Order: sequence, then structure tokens, then C-alpha cells
Amino acid sequence: MSGVTADFEWQDLGAWRDFMARRYPGVDIAAPNAGFRTRYRSWQRGDVEFAEISSATCLGIRVDLPARDGPDCYYLPLQLAGEFRVGQYDREYGAGPRTVCLLDSHVPHWRELAAGGRLLNVRLPKRMLDGYLLDPTEACVRPVAADAGLAAVVWEFANSVWRRHLELDAAMPDMANMLARMVANLFGATMDEECAAGGGAESHRRRLLHCIHDHLGDPRFDVGKAATACHVSTRYVHVLMRDTGRSFSRYLLERRLERCHEALQSKAGRSCSITEIAFGWGFNDMSHFSRVFRTRYGLSPREFRATSGISGDRC
Repeated sequence: MSGVTADFEWQDLGAWRDFMARRYPGVDIAAPNAGFRTRYRSWQRGDVEFAEISSATCLGIRVDLPARDGPDCYYLPLQLAGEFRVGQYDREYGAGPRTVCLLDSHVPHWRELAAGGRLLNVRLPKRMLDGYLLDPTEACVRPVAADAGLAAVVWEFANSVWRRHLELDAAMPDMANMLARMVANLFGATMDEECAAGGGAESHRRRLLHCIHDHLGDPRFDVGKAATACHVSTRYVHVLMRDTGRSFSRYLLERRLERCHEALQSKAGRSCSITEIAFGWGFNDMSHFSRVFRTRYGLSPREFRATSGISGDRC
């Protein structure tokens, strides 16, 4: 499959709006009519796209209601020339040339380019980044100056791929994956620095642990559901759990065992069978429950309940 290229120039604002609405469902364009002139060049292969926009006048690009059937991706805007402002997740930033940031295509966002601005917008599918990105929500709208370090590498690599896209057509899937990993490392590292300075990781960890406690009774609760509930990636869940000294699955199992241990010796649990207690705290296999309970407490659930003085034991 070869890439698809486009190269258009408009001096009619209405025609530009129509084109952008078809190309990016949900987008709204604001610009003055007087002196309007915009050039749009793009290259697309599958759901990866590089698009360069240059405008003689100030230009507003806004998505208040993202189309659900649109590509589920991240936008990586690289400001090539001129000033810009960007907003998403109630965060707003302004910066100048040689700046990069990340936007979520399925969350309302906006961008404003100053007159004479030039922007390279890279579209990367979320599946390429989410496996590496620590916290997708926190990574978005965190502009980084691309004048040194990894940000400079991301900048040069993305621009080089764009300049040579016709030569790289067949290799583009590999190039896009390399770029996605670098982008995830860049914004993951940026977020880590902010968390270290402001205690953000500890706040995320508390939220995650509360989420686990709230879902102990759900037998289908797993690391993926925890990540979704806390708006982070599964990788970041594992990073947050590291400082507890327990893996996610071990922590979940221990908390469930503790709740069953308490119920088996409580008066409130007297009317419940061992099976009801185990299933009520997220277990769905009694042989597994009995085995892990004995490993933890040295007695089977039935033996433990008998020693607790609770009568009326039922299986």
C-alpha cells in the first residue's frame, strides 16, 4: 500500500473550511477573510499522517465535539514558524517555533496560529503510543522546547521523515513506530519530571489504590480496567504499583483475601456461606480460593472459620 499525497492552496476561506471539515470531521476553522491564504500539504499511509499547514493570516483550528467515528489517535503538532496557542483538558499554553506537544483527537481541543505561522501536524494511532505512554491524559498539552535532548531528536526525526516521505514510503510503518516510541518516551519523561517536583505520582498512586479497593468484589476487575478507570495506561499502573512492593495482581489478591478473612470471623458474615463470601469478594473459583487462603493463613477457609467460633458454617 502506497501513501496518498495532497498539496492545495486556498485564498477562499469557505473552501478551506469545507475541505478541513471533510478531512477532519468535527473541526471548525476561524480566520479573517481579508488577505486569507493557506497552503496545505499532506502525506498519509493507513492511519499515519503528516500534514503541513502554513497561513498568511492568523488561523484558529477548533474541535468542540470530536467525531466518534474519526481516527482514534494522538496529534503531534510541531511549530515550524510563528507563535501559537493550544488548549485541551482545561490546560492552555502558548509558545513559539521549535515547540512540540501532544493532543488527543477524541477530546475537545483548539489551536491558534499567528499570521505567518507554519505547523507540521503528525497523526499517530493511539495503539502505537498507549503501550509505552505512562499517563495519556497528563502527557497531553505539555509543550516542550525542542532545542536539546530527546525533544530535539523527536523534532529532527519527525521533520526528516516528512521531508523524505516519498523515499520512505515502504518503510513508513517502521518509521512511524520508531517515532511513536520516541514521543512516548519524551512525554513520559516530561511527566515524570513534573510528578517528581509536584508529588503527582503519589497522587496517582492513591487514586489507583482507592480504585482497587472499590472494585475488590468485581471478579472481572483487572489491570486494564484499573487503567481505564484511572485514565492512565496499563504500563503506568505497573509503575505506580512498584513503590507499594507488590504487583497489581498480588496487591489485588491480598486485599481480597483480607476481606474474606475478616468476613469469615465476623458476626455479620455468620449468615453467609464460605462460597458466598469468596464470590462476594471477587473470587470465582473455590478450589483456587481455598488454595490461596491456606497459603496465606495456614488453614483452609472451613478450618479457619471453625476456629473462629462462628457457628452455622455452610459451604
